[in-house]
Amino acid sequence: MKKIVALLFVMAFVCEAEAKYNAPEGIVSRSDKIANWQMNELDADRDGKLSLDEFKRKVANYGRDERRNVRRAKKEGFYMSPEQQFKAADTDEDGFLSSAELADFVRKQRDDNEGIYY
Repeated sequence: MKKIVALLFVMAFVCEAEAKYNAPEGIVSRSDKIANWQMNELDADRDGKLSLDEFKRKVANYGRDERRNVRRAKKEGFYMSPEQQFKAADTDEDGFLSSAELADFVRKQRDDNEGIYY
């Protein structure tokens, strides 16, 4: 009986680890919320897109947690400067970030464990 319970526990854990959550329609993802918040904070000219200069302003607003994340990223070797982040996020290479591009970049960083968005 103990073996069966242990086997069921292991199977449940493995199945849960492989499952991806697909949000129902109309639900805003955390990545979209982060992108929308940053667009509102950083878009100085309110044109709906971020230039590199606007994007780099986020560094000036870093709090203690963000500075700690940057130090950890540098130590672990996956730090990306704001310029590198901008270039990676600008998928259409027009020199500006849309909210969708920023959300996709944040999602990739968070979901694919390719780094921490900071």
